[in-house]
Amino acid sequence: MPFFYLILALLVPKLAWAYPEFIGYKYSACLTCHYNGQGNGALNDYGRALWAAEISSRKLAGSKTDEQLGEQSGFLPGRLPKWLKPGIKARNLAYRPNPGGEGEWRFILMQAEINAAILFDQDQKNIFVISYGHAPIPNRLVGQPAAADTKEWISREHYFRHQWSEKMWIYAGMMDKVYGLRISNHTAYSRARLGLAQNDQTHGLVLHYIDPKWEWTNHLFAGNMFQDGDVRQMGASTMFEYEIAEAWRLGVSGLFSQNKYVSNRRFGVHSKTGLGYGSSLLFETGIVSDKPKSGDARMGYYVFSEAQQRVVRGYHAFVSGQMFKDDMVSGRPDLLKTSFGMLAFPGLRSELRVELENTRQLNTSANVTKEGWGLLAQIHLSL
Repeated sequence: MPFFYLILALLVPKLAWAYPEFIGYKYSACLTCHYNGQGNGALNDYGRALWAAEISSRKLAGSKTDEQLGEQSGFLPGRLPKWLKPGIKARNLAYRPNPGGEGEWRFILMQAEINAAILFDQDQKNIFVISYGHAPIPNRLVGQPAAADTKEWISREHYFRHQWSEKMWIYAGMMDKVYGLRISNHTAYSRARLGLAQNDQTHGLVLHYIDPKWEWTNHLFAGNMFQDGDVRQMGASTMFEYEIAEAWRLGVSGLFSQNKYVSNRRFGVHSKTGLGYGSSLLFETGIVSDKPKSGDARMGYYVFSEAQQRVVRGYHAFVSGQMFKDDMVSGRPDLLKTSFGMLAFPGLRSELRVELENTRQLNTSANVTKEGWGLLAQIHLSL
């Protein structure tokens, strides 16, 4: 059965996540390639063409020119009306804990999605975007009675985008929360531990202002309307980015939300820098505060860093370091995660990520109390 899932992921075409690392290619604004100005989700025509003609490898391109690759990057090029931009995407994960030891491979079909962008005018000032697909049951619920009530097919985003002016965009609907670096690794502490993971979307209104040197985004949200009312996280977030120099942006983010049981606050600063063609350095750090309606409040911190080096066209080596602590009091461990690996785009509509990851817990005396290794491989394909 695991082999079947792997084959399925190879045959079913990938989720286009955000890649702030691409600032190394001199692309600072996510709106350049995505319908969503904060990144991730469906790529627009320019983003598809750019991916094919500049970033992905030419090894499987044969005699086709970069211009031809860009022209053929769409969904059934030339056979659909110009107002309809559909896509089919899938992502499969192979995970091996304790590689070389007693661990066993696990294969997880993490996503199999269909998406579409509907353009209401030629200038693309009014667009509706929707994405619907598979969401695996969390490991903590597998084999539990609650798994029967967990939906495995969900809408990850559905929103209407309107260009109000030359520099202002308005979004209304279900989207990811606006905050920090929207990286593709949704298991990173800066995503999963902050309520910004793969399935943490919310219904709300986004105002996005873009200037050549800076961007400012505000998000007012009412929570995920598919959840019970008492657990919906309602609130607001904001993010500001400023271009210090070419291919170097500094940003600051803030988020406040609450439901019936807990109020959450996050504050972070980040930097994304291009280091030569195709290479980049990302950094983000911040404060995490959770205050339950009953019980003690907690204040912790998180750190994310990643350096990516372009080797040849379509292939990148990377190294990442992360830290997280849920409460800065004596006795609570510091979580550390380091990894290195390869991010590759071997051909049109294909992506491969291989990563060796080490996790540790440090106590207040800085002694290592727990350590683990994991080998991860992700295959993304898209149509």
